[in-house]
Amino acid sequence: MELSEILTPQLIKYPLRVGTKEEIISQLIELLVANHKLTEADEAKAAILKREELMSTGVGKGVALPHGKYPHIDEVLITFGISKEGINFDAIDGQPVHIFVLLLTPEKYPDKHLKLLSKFSRMLNIAECREELLTDNSAKEILATLLKFDKVL
Repeated sequence: MELSEILTPQLIKYPLRVGTKEEIISQLIELLVANHKLTEADEAKAAILKREELMSTGVGKGVALPHGKYPHIDEVLITFGISKEGINFDAIDGQPVHIFVLLLTPEKYPDKHLKLLSKFSRMLNIAECREELLTDNSAKEILATLLKFDKVL
């Protein structure tokens, strides 16, 4: 699955408003609702927060990958957000998070879920990718950076 097929500038929140973990997740889910990808924001948010209860998806190096499986969709849904200030997201390294990838996948596609999480983990583990994302100043620039690094993987 190509990133360019599922992520558009309209699904990128820049800048994210500073807030709590729950508020950040809400901002990212609201992008899906605003773009007619999702109708039930509360239930989708609950799926993400349920996963967060198991272990924080703040994976370190300023990155968080909140995700969940959601039965009421037929396609993989992704939103992306950047916070220049950084947000406390209970990251494993204790550092503020600047880069957020929210991923909802249908329960019937567990392989797609794992492949996308792996793709974003590898991509955002590249220091140059994180640095470029944090210097980008628009959703279009952010998408261009993501697509550029997606091609190298």
